[in-house]
Amino acid sequence: MSASKSSLLGVALTFALSASTAIAQTYPSKPVRLIVPLPAGSSADAIARIVMPVASKHLGGQIVIENEGGGASIPGSARAPKAAPDGYTLLFGNTSINVVNPLIFNNLPYDPAKDFVAVARTASQALIMAVPAASPAKSVKDFVELAKAGKVTNYASLGPGTSAHLSAETLKSLTGIQLKHIPYQPGPTAVMDLGRGDVNMLFYSYASFLPAVQAGTIRLIGIAAEQRSALVPDIATMREQGYDVVITAWYGVYARTGTSKEIVDKVADAVNKAMADPDVLKALTSAGTDPTPSKSAEDFERFTAEEFEKYKKIIALAGVPKT
Repeated sequence: MSASKSSLLGVALTFALSASTAIAQTYPSKPVRLIVPLPAGSSADAIARIVMPVASKHLGGQIVIENEGGGASIPGSARAPKAAPDGYTLLFGNTSINVVNPLIFNNLPYDPAKDFVAVARTASQALIMAVPAASPAKSVKDFVELAKAGKVTNYASLGPGTSAHLSAETLKSLTGIQLKHIPYQPGPTAVMDLGRGDVNMLFYSYASFLPAVQAGTIRLIGIAAEQRSALVPDIATMREQGYDVVITAWYGVYARTGTSKEIVDKVADAVNKAMADPDVLKALTSAGTDPTPSKSAEDFERFTAEEFEKYKKIIALAGVPKT
């Protein structure tokens, strides 16, 4: 390359970097949309509505939450890649949306690895196994024995590929029990039917189970976490009970691929500052979630990649077919 061409290239790069920095400095100049591809009242929605108002203050602009539930979160998630990569349309992703869906669905209208860049992780929820209060099962072993005897025949989930679905399928693969999968949308209906005994078992978050626990309609018998939860310290982990089921639902913010690093870092900084706010941490804990902020956008990107590899193995073990 000639000296003149090299000089021109250097000038162009300097100009592009300066323009990108200038745009980041004025960002946001209008409201930012955060697509939550799950219904209002869902765990994802609750977490977003706790964190984002505080993040908005640190960002210096309003973050508007837009819910679009249904369809295994696919329709809502597919909207984000169609937006301009300018930081004004963000996605509130999770385990299913950003890791599991591409592993279990053919012809997915978005590719998480290509379409999104990680911004900031917020919170996670360990999945808890529950049965109707009238069930004779007081432990996971009890439930497995009932299933082997044909006395329980099904389980509910929030749809294919959700953490609830994979938790139950993993338990099935480890024990050889046969249970029919009954998917639900939305989740509260699944909890209600579990309490009535219309379904035999459901993995879900503690926050989502809490009203039914308080009403005495369901019983919690195991938690799919590395260790017991401070929220329910008396509930033994699945591993403690002899079943290697460890699946946690997590949630975080993603931007459209191509969004400038300056804007990504600016949003990440705002979310991370919100995640350090004592009131936010208290509200998340009260809602039955564990605050699990990422250190940086790069940290969350690495975490997402690691989770993809982890769930690839879980799905293979559980024998969940790609459809």
